[in-house]
Amino acid sequence: MSVVGVVGGGPAGSTFAARMAQLGHEVWLVERARFPRPHLGEALTPGVLPLLEMTGVHAAIGSARFRRVRRVHVDWESGPQVREEPHERGLIVDRGEFDRLLIEHARKLGVRVLQPATIQQRDRRGAGWHVVVDSDEGVVPLRADLLADATGRATGRSTSRTWTGPSTLALHAYWRAADLPAEPRIEAGADAWYWGVPLPDGTYNTLVFADAARARVIRGTLAERFRELLSRSRLFAQYPDPELASPVSAINATPYMDRECASPTLLKVGDAALALDPLSSSGVQKAIQGALSAAIVANTLLRRADSTQAALQFYQSSLEESSERHRRWAAGHYGKVARQGGGTFWRERAGGVAGEPPDEPGVTAAPSFLPSAKVGLSRQLEFVDLPCIEGDFVTVKPALRHPTISGAIAYLGGQALVPLLRELPAGLTPMQIARSWSDRIPLDRGLAITGWMLERGLLVSHGAD
Repeated sequence: MSVVGVVGGGPAGSTFAARMAQLGHEVWLVERARFPRPHLGEALTPGVLPLLEMTGVHAAIGSARFRRVRRVHVDWESGPQVREEPHERGLIVDRGEFDRLLIEHARKLGVRVLQPATIQQRDRRGAGWHVVVDSDEGVVPLRADLLADATGRATGRSTSRTWTGPSTLALHAYWRAADLPAEPRIEAGADAWYWGVPLPDGTYNTLVFADAARARVIRGTLAERFRELLSRSRLFAQYPDPELASPVSAINATPYMDRECASPTLLKVGDAALALDPLSSSGVQKAIQGALSAAIVANTLLRRADSTQAALQFYQSSLEESSERHRRWAAGHYGKVARQGGGTFWRERAGGVAGEPPDEPGVTAAPSFLPSAKVGLSRQLEFVDLPCIEGDFVTVKPALRHPTISGAIAYLGGQALVPLLRELPAGLTPMQIARSWSDRIPLDRGLAITGWMLERGLLVSHGAD
């Protein structure tokens, strides 16, 4: 049985540890803080709970009586409006309790948790690691065949990090008052954007995201600069005289990607590997999603040595693609304000991106009209090998690459594409193509795939490309 060590017990570390235990590995986890502990990131996007089903902790989170998000007040490029959330899938949580539930679930799955604990020594020994931990249990020597670094931004000051957006400073504090906003609020200001979240304990968290250099020019203490920036927003316009319930804090919120996030014996997980622009509000979701992928990569590294390069390539490329996709998404939303007269702050973050990224590959209903002309595969279409997740391992699958789609794809709506196209003759109509696949997939499914390929230029008029 392989031994896996995890450093850091936030959402990424706890999820990775729990999943590795489920996959049959011996796992230990070191976390320096005692839980519950306060932490930013209290608003969770709708995708978090479905991801947590993978480790079985979703029931505990769902029954914790965290608040469901019913609506969000948005003041962006089109002015104030209320965005309804009819399915109430987003959550506002006490992050201290949320993180505690995750790490306790990992413990129940057999993970050895040392908390609070600090690493005194970490060395490579042969093909693995030797780690010495100072904990309540005393000084504990540990070994690991593979180590996961889930220490978040603290990993940092790393020379291997590439910043993927303009330098952004997040200033935040908690407030109390007899009357405070009861729902989340997001607002675009002249030279910053604002986010307010009502928390389960009755406090209200306000965050200001500003250009780091320009924020430092404002005179005064950190608290005075924070109040100056906050006074330019309307977060408290209808709620006068709130009282600070915490010190003002500042963190570096600049997005980044770590270029050295994977090796055969070390994986960086969560924010240690990738931090998104805070505008996405999906940092926790992305950390959990990345941890689940990292667990499959680690399982492959430990049990299928012949797939090591494929596993490492998959992990690196998936993080790079995620970073670029979210960068373009955020730039599109910054651009909406920039086009409405937003200043330097907005133009810098728009970064010349004209719009939002293309949709994720998916199959919709077949178009109401499919041309009867004969078509063939575009000459720009390439067949390539692509590392993909299949079950509990990373494997290499044949895939497609074309200028109109983002990256290479092996599957469309769960259907492997290359087997359908590898021997496809030219000179068939889209209907004839769909019928030629009818022994493998239903006709309506085949029509949907041919329609998708026509829309993106993978299928073109016979002899035209």
